[in-house]
Amino acid sequence: MTYNLCQNKSYFDPFFEAFFGKEAHNVGYLPMKTDVYESEKAYRLEMDIPGFAKENINIDFKEGYLTVSVKSEATKDEEYALVRRERFAGETSRQFYLGDIDEKSINASYKDGVLTIVAPKVVPEEAKPFKVEIK
Repeated sequence: MTYNLCQNKSYFDPFFEAFFGKEAHNVGYLPMKTDVYESEKAYRLEMDIPGFAKENINIDFKEGYLTVSVKSEATKDEEYALVRRERFAGETSRQFYLGDIDEKSINASYKDGVLTIVAPKVVPEEAKPFKVEIK
């Protein structure tokens, strides 16, 4: 594979290329930058996932862990040869431990490349007075 002289290179490219190959730092890694908020009643996660169709985003909750995974296939072009790939292609995921969550009440929305997940906490039943009868 050849590279054009007009490509943007950083000072770190030789480091990555020496250890991982010329394209390893560009393919297969999507950080999914996330802000996590907490209130008394819920967690809210706001995750940057630009460029994905919501059909390619999967959210699972199991044993206290919320997992967000995304999948994207590389585009193929018969007319042009790929010179450099910087957009993500493949599968990746992030996992967050949230503990006891009302999993049936988790909701998510995806707008302008931002995935927002609201995960309500399990609210313990309030202690009700209980009278013990003496027999």
